[in-house]
Amino acid sequence: MNRTDALRVVALAAQAEMALVRRDGVCGPLLAQAARAAAGTPAELVLAEASRLVRAAPEREAVRQAALSLTRMGLHEAEASVLESA
Repeated sequence: MNRTDALRVVALAAQAEMALVRRDGVCGPLLAQAARAAAGTPAELVLAEASRLVRAAPEREAVRQAALSLTRMGLHEAEASVLESA
């Protein structure tokens, strides 16, 4: 993943994280978009799982918390990719 792609994943994951914190309904699509952008990286796996969880049971607090943790993990993976490419 090049630096531009990694920065895109960072931005999308950060937006998804904030949507989860705010309990905004767009967090599922944002997570799916972030997972697609992170294709082929470790961040893809955790972001895709977070997206799957949110879409399965968005109203459950435990699901939201788990998705938030996974999203933060994906965000950190993407940030590490940016730093490695610098």
